[in-house]
Amino acid sequence: MKKISFLLTLFVGLVFVSCQKVDVTFPYAEMDTNNAELRVLNVMPYTENSDTLWLSGVRYSMVATKVGGYYPNSTPRYFSMPLGNNNVMLNFLPKIDPVTKAVITPAWVYKGVISNLQKGKWSAYVYDKTKDPIMLQDSDYLPNFDQWKDTVCFVRFSNFFLKKDGVTPFGNLTLKIKKNITGAAWETVATSVPFGTQSAYYKYKLKNTTNTYPWTGSEANITIAVWDDGGNQLQQFNASGVLSAFSVPSLTLGKGRAYVFYMNGKQGTTNSSDQYIRLSSFNVK
Repeated sequence: MKKISFLLTLFVGLVFVSCQKVDVTFPYAEMDTNNAELRVLNVMPYTENSDTLWLSGVRYSMVATKVGGYYPNSTPRYFSMPLGNNNVMLNFLPKIDPVTKAVITPAWVYKGVISNLQKGKWSAYVYDKTKDPIMLQDSDYLPNFDQWKDTVCFVRFSNFFLKKDGVTPFGNLTLKIKKNITGAAWETVATSVPFGTQSAYYKYKLKNTTNTYPWTGSEANITIAVWDDGGNQLQQFNASGVLSAFSVPSLTLGKGRAYVFYMNGKQGTTNSSDQYIRLSSFNVK
């Protein structure tokens, strides 16, 4: 009877515990709705690297960031910033001759103002030593697509490319993509994008090689290039001073991702020594 009594007591205890109301709470912090998300990009047509980013007197990055890149260079990210006016300052490293160790270009500081920053995700493109950044919004709102059937990603394009003098905007640019398929044609992603602006999102259909649904993969070995308004593909000088078509091969794009490709730098005058052609990208989501 002792054994039976023990089991009965245990059963009653379990029933009693199972009927108790248990409130589980988790600590959380309220989202600051008075802030914006800000990404800073250095798209100036120079070769000096920046080593420090300051926003409104606060140091946000000390990672050496190559020209044409974003901050910090190791892990691009958005910074939470208050709405309204914000100051931006970039410290640039001196350019040193690798042989003589002489200073070719001394260290210098860029200072600009981001005026009337609003809620949302923004990219500040620093494009000139003496001018404030151009602000472009990185929208989270993408075109509708079927999560089950569609195998797509989204691409938009911004233009900060300059002519040979490094000052005059090159003009409108058109971005095209080509799949890694024999005989594939170029597909236009963004048409005639003016300097300092960006295109709308383009729904790019990825190659679903396995033909399975839902598909969550990516497409590799994509080539991307740009054209001017005259229908001419952008040319670049090689090391021998010969012009050839500029393109960026071996890209990989993933389903459901949103990409911003941005063109910056300048044409070369007569060879590649003063040519800086950069077609870079980052993910909004």
